Order: sequence, then structure tokens, then C-alpha cells
Amino acid sequence: MMSSLANAVLFLALVTTSVMVAVMYRKLRKLDRYHAEYQQIFDKTGSALVKAQKAVTNFSTEGRETLVRLSQRIEEAQAMATRLEHLTQEARQQIQSRSGTSQS
Repeated sequence: MMSSLANAVLFLALVTTSVMVAVMYRKLRKLDRYHAEYQQIFDKTGSALVKAQKAVTNFSTEGRETLVRLSQRIEEAQAMATRLEHLTQEARQQIQSRSGTSQS
């Protein structure tokens, strides 16, 4: 009788352990799937960050080029404005000199 009671306790322990191992196995499989999903997400995130870095670099380069071209255009416009101002002053002086000679 004592032997069958011990066997029953041992059998119950074996069944309990087997159930716990099966539950743990399922949790580990689920965790492994989550790990695979997280790995894919991290890979996609890394790829997106690389693309964003390239976009920022390109934007910076293009912005710099635009600023250089804009600076050149501003300098050209200033030179043209100075030239136009000079020509306007010369035209006024010629008009005044013609007015002065025709009045005499």
C-alpha cells in the first residue's frame, strides 16, 4: 500500500512536471515568435533610419547648393542695381546739362 501511495505521488509529480514543461514550451515558442517579429521591426527601423539619414544629407547638400546659387544671384542683382543707379545718374546729368545749354 505504501508503495502504491508513493507511486501515485510520484506519478502526480510527473504529470504536473510534464504539464508545466508543456506550458513552458508553448511560452518559449510564443516568445520566439515575438523575438522574430521584433527582429523584423528593428531591421525595418534601422533601414528607415538609414534612408532618413541619406535624405537629410541630400537635403543639406541641395540646400547648400541652393544657398550658393542664391548668393551668386544676389551678387549679380546688386551689381546690376549699382550699374542701373550709375546709368540713371548719368542720364540725369546729361538731361541737366542739355537743359542748361539750351536755356543759355
